Amino acid sequence: MDKRKFSGSFSVRIDTRRARFELSPAEIHGGPEGSFRVRIDRKWYDGPDGKPLFFDRSRLADLVVGAALEGLPEPATQPGIQRGDRVSVRFEKGGVRRVEGGFVAAAPILGHDGRWWVPVTMYGGTRYVPADDIIAKEGNRGRTK
Repeated sequence: MDKRKFSGSFSVRIDTRRARFELSPAEIHGGPEGSFRVRIDRKWYDGPDGKPLFFDRSRLADLVVGAALEGLPEPATQPGIQRGDRVSVRFEKGGVRRVEGGFVAAAPILGHDGRWWVPVTMYGGTRYVPADDIIAKEGNRGRTK
């Protein structure tokens, strides 16, 4: 019996890398009915011992989500600063590194780049600054909560 019969296929893409998944009925491979044996990029996905693995819908979903999110970094944890906190901001202007004081104008937001951005009011206005460039002043809360 030909064991290369596939009932479905799909691909998962992360950045520029694409993985192709092919689903074969488990019954023709000695597995339980209603399950699938999976081939990823033309290689059977087997267990560490080399024996075939069979996936029901739930396990298949976990496999696909794991493959899709493998290349993505864990989101950064939200900085522990809040509106009204007094902070110092490190930045570079004209090739010179500077530190300037200010106040957090609103809650931090998570940008599409995966970094936390904090609106800080400093001399010259309010601007969003990466949380990595902020030094929080411990125990020194502003009056504008």
